[in-house]
Amino acid sequence: MTGIPTVNSPVLFLYELLAFACIAGFAAYDLKKKRVPDRALLLFLPFALAAPLVRTVVLGTALLPLLFLYSLTGLAAGFLVLLAAAMLSKEGAGIGGGDIKLAAVMGFFYGPSRMLVILLTASGLAACVSLAMRHRRKEEMLSLPFVPFLMIGSLAVTIAAIL
Repeated sequence: MTGIPTVNSPVLFLYELLAFACIAGFAAYDLKKKRVPDRALLLFLPFALAAPLVRTVVLGTALLPLLFLYSLTGLAAGFLVLLAAAMLSKEGAGIGGGDIKLAAVMGFFYGPSRMLVILLTASGLAACVSLAMRHRRKEEMLSLPFVPFLMIGSLAVTIAAIL
């Protein structure tokens, strides 16, 4: 988390918890409907885009350009990693467009280092669960919503930031 502080102010603490609550909502929807709603992403987008501004409360406005650049690199990390995974998957199986868009928005909020930890955690857990499910159901096509794993990863980085 180079350059970005841990949650050491009430404003950042509340902001982190609200972001996690939104991501948990996306995860619940993905579990139920197996998709990420674009309208909800549009509602979450302004909240995430405010991340550099909210962080200036702690760091000061002089760092706003660096905070904005940090958020942009997080957006690129979230977007490009999942886009590459989707492009490498067979016949459109795997990561969906909603997952990619949500990861991009999450990346803007979390920044590159935290987003990469989220993606690593999510991918590792998803791989373990899919292997366990594949072992039980060898012939069935496996469909696994990815946003709940992103939520677990964001929970891990949020707890780490709070502690």
